[in-house]
Amino acid sequence: MKILTKSLLTLSAWGLLATASVAQDSLPTRISYVLSAETSVGTGDYTAYQLVTNRHHVLSVRPNTAYLRGAVSIAHSLAEDVVLSGCVDAVASVHADHPAYLQQCYANLSYKSLFLEAGAREIKPVLRDDQLSSGAFAKGTNAKPVPQVHLGTNGFVDVPFTRGWLQANFDGGYGMFLDGDYRERAFFRGKDVNFRYTTDIYYHQKHLFFRTNPEKRFFVTAGIEHVVQFSGTKYDYINKAEPVVIKKPVDFKTFYKVILPLGDKQYFEHGAMEDWVYGNHLGTMTVQVGWNIDRHHQLQAYVDDPFEDGSGMRKGNGWDGLFGLQYNNKSAERQLVRRAVAEYLQTTNQSGPLHWDSGDYPEPARSQITDLVVGNDSYYSHTFYGSYTHYGMAVGTALITSPIYNADGFTEFRDSRVKAWHLGVCGEVTDCISYLVKGSYREGWGTYNVPLTTKHHSFDAMFKGIYNAGPWQFGASYAFDKGNIYGDCSSFNFNIEYHGKIL
Repeated sequence: MKILTKSLLTLSAWGLLATASVAQDSLPTRISYVLSAETSVGTGDYTAYQLVTNRHHVLSVRPNTAYLRGAVSIAHSLAEDVVLSGCVDAVASVHADHPAYLQQCYANLSYKSLFLEAGAREIKPVLRDDQLSSGAFAKGTNAKPVPQVHLGTNGFVDVPFTRGWLQANFDGGYGMFLDGDYRERAFFRGKDVNFRYTTDIYYHQKHLFFRTNPEKRFFVTAGIEHVVQFSGTKYDYINKAEPVVIKKPVDFKTFYKVILPLGDKQYFEHGAMEDWVYGNHLGTMTVQVGWNIDRHHQLQAYVDDPFEDGSGMRKGNGWDGLFGLQYNNKSAERQLVRRAVAEYLQTTNQSGPLHWDSGDYPEPARSQITDLVVGNDSYYSHTFYGSYTHYGMAVGTALITSPIYNADGFTEFRDSRVKAWHLGVCGEVTDCISYLVKGSYREGWGTYNVPLTTKHHSFDAMFKGIYNAGPWQFGASYAFDKGNIYGDCSSFNFNIEYHGKIL
């Protein structure tokens, strides 16, 4: 395992050991655990889409799969307003993408509203509903967590000198994708259709959101998410024989340059076409408006504008984006409709089909090109890093079909130009029984470089019932897919959870 990954896991382990070592003193310590089991059985080539997506890739996409999972969490108050916490979360699966692995392992040091964390953790989205939404474009919940060292705020915090009128939420850090071996194996499984793979990819992420007081009748949220893949070693099989190996540096200068999309103005002379901007940059700019109808009912409307380069940030990508409505009932009493989400995703424009920029060519051609057409953003794809994935799953929205579903083993995105409609609803039927219903319909046209000859389409739905009995939780679901993306899949799903406390 590489140096950064070792450092992350070491920091996490030391944090957990430090927490455990002081558990016997007089300061308050909390130790809890969760044991769970889940299985899916059915027909079709895959486990139904809605059962797998936006769950940090815990349940396998393979049909007829199951897992056992155990997590131990520790939180210890070191002093007033200082809390050291951590978690170890292990999964063992059968007929799965990964037989056994650590899903989470992290240590977190919090002081008041700030935190510093090291390790891999399932992080909930800041703005989107983690159960009902179709997912975020940049920092989604569809793939396994990427281990990182990052710091930020615990939720929204008041901005000084605004008297609570303005709040901010920030997170930023560096990490490393752990799927280098997976990318190599996947490449050779589909060697007839693949032509490159990259290992040892580093990761930078950050977000900054500002929000006016959410207790007022109307409030506004705006901000940006930004992620980068950088460094790494690419194996390019141009002639399907011996690879051309290109290794990107890892140094302080590189870590600094990926904070903003900076590049090498002499990239032609240095023989690195992709280094006009260091790394693979993508993200979203968000505007969200909220309305507190009364003290119980809240409605929010939002637009997430995706970008893969400057043309997207200038909104050259037309109507591309995630457009949504979110309803929330904050009443403490049982509610038949607790939350609801309706969304429309469009990624068909991508700033147009052409890209013609003098900056992409060396002299003397550069001086002779006077026209400028910037487009073909090719969401989630990159000439050096191939795909924005972790273990084959899209790190962002699941509505752009992940390469893990490519039957021929192709390791990159084949269908990123999509239109999709999504609906999610949850609520309580009794004090012990709740439900969750989700459905999506999507259409896809491939990519500008390789358009599909036949439009892809799929309707995917899930119906879930949950029964809570003290520390026990039982769930039963039925989900199905209809269309030519995942085929006709039908899955029954059952899960059991037990939440316990040691201290």
